[in-house]
Amino acid sequence: MTWTTKTRGRVRAILPSIALLAGAGLAACDDKNDILAVITPVQNVVVTTFKDPVFDFATLHTFSMPDTVIHFDPLTGTPLSVTRQFDATALQAVRQNLLARGYTEVTAGAGVTPSFVVLVGATATENYNAFVGYSWFNVWGFYNGWAFYTPGFDNSWGIVYPWYPTSGVTAYARGTLVTTIIPTLTVNPLAKNITAAWAGVATSLLNDGVTAAGVTAAVNQMFVQSPYLTATP
Repeated sequence: MTWTTKTRGRVRAILPSIALLAGAGLAACDDKNDILAVITPVQNVVVTTFKDPVFDFATLHTFSMPDTVIHFDPLTGTPLSVTRQFDATALQAVRQNLLARGYTEVTAGAGVTPSFVVLVGATATENYNAFVGYSWFNVWGFYNGWAFYTPGFDNSWGIVYPWYPTSGVTAYARGTLVTTIIPTLTVNPLAKNITAAWAGVATSLLNDGVTAAGVTAAVNQMFVQSPYLTATP
């Protein structure tokens, strides 16, 4: 696999010119900011992480997440089929990484507010722009964990991705896995929006040739690239 790390507002690509490492399945670091990891079997998968540069990740302690991988359909036209064979694998990999970082999973709902909600989705269209605001409750409203918020969300609520002004249009191919962290502290009832603090993207991960090991490795790499995702006492 080929990995990419997002640092200081720029995406710095690790190009697949390291054929020897790919064949050996090794991992290495080229400097303190960029983490290189190559895992066999080699796939044309690029993992990129994004974060809100001003958000205090030390405020995050507990999380909840829907047990569903949402497929992001095109605004118009027919969705492109994406395998669901590895939905449970992707969800479990995200959950295990968060638990390993010291976060505690809770059952969100009335009376229980987690520090953040984790959303996992896959693109079911070509050239999907992952970070344009949209009516997120229309997509994720099935999850009963949103009941932590009173008076409640509805389809008029939007979502903000703080890195969008610098990253710009970020189009991803079909089968791209997108994992997003939504802190509950970012709920803004006046503007009627929520704000993402972090996202991990594995391009074209769920296309032909995918394996459970490959899905797990891609999710793991999202967290390797995000050392700041660690629960503090």
